[in-house]
Amino acid sequence: MIGYSRIEGEVFKFQKDYAGVAPKVSVETKILWLNEVTNQQWKQLKQLQGKFAVTYLRFRYNSPDTRILLAFCKRKLIHVEWIVPAKKIRRRYHFVTEHSYLIISCLTSPDFRGKRVYPSQLRRAVESSIPTDTYWGLAEYRNIPSLKGISKAGGVKVGEFIQKKWLWGCVSHLKYFPERDGNK
Repeated sequence: MIGYSRIEGEVFKFQKDYAGVAPKVSVETKILWLNEVTNQQWKQLKQLQGKFAVTYLRFRYNSPDTRILLAFCKRKLIHVEWIVPAKKIRRRYHFVTEHSYLIISCLTSPDFRGKRVYPSQLRRAVESSIPTDTYWGLAEYRNIPSLKGISKAGGVKVGEFIQKKWLWGCVSHLKYFPERDGNK
C-alpha cells in the first residue's frame, strides 16, 4: 500500500505542578505563534525537521492558537515542538479534551540529544502562559528516549494508541485505549 505505516504507542498528560529538569547546555527558548516565526527561523526549522514535514505541519495545524516552541543554543536551533490546540487536532486525535493542547512533532538536533533538552523544553511548554490546564503528549513504544524524556518532564501515562496512516500521514485512523484504574 502506498505510503502506509502503523504506529503504536503511549498517550500522556502533563502535570502542571512538577519539578522539571534543567538542560545540560545553555538554552534560549521562544514560544511563538506561527505568524511570529521569522523567515530565518523557518529556514532553520526546515533544516532541522525537513522541508516536507514543516510545510505539512504548518499547513495542517495553522490556526491563531497554534504555537511553536523553538530552543536555541548559541543562535542555532536545537529543538522544536509544535503546540496544537484541541480544536485544530481533535478530528485526528479524538481523545484530546476541549480547550487543551497536544504537543507534537518534537525533535532535538542529534548533537544535543542526551543533554536533557527535550524534557526541559516540554516543561517550558507546559509552564508557559498558554491559557490551558491540560497538555497531552504521544510517543511510540519503540522511541525509548522520548518515553524517558516525557517521564522526566512529568508526563503521566493515560492510555495507549494505534494509528494507521496512509499517503504518508495525510490520511490516518487512530484507536485510543484509555488506562483503567487498576492498570496504572
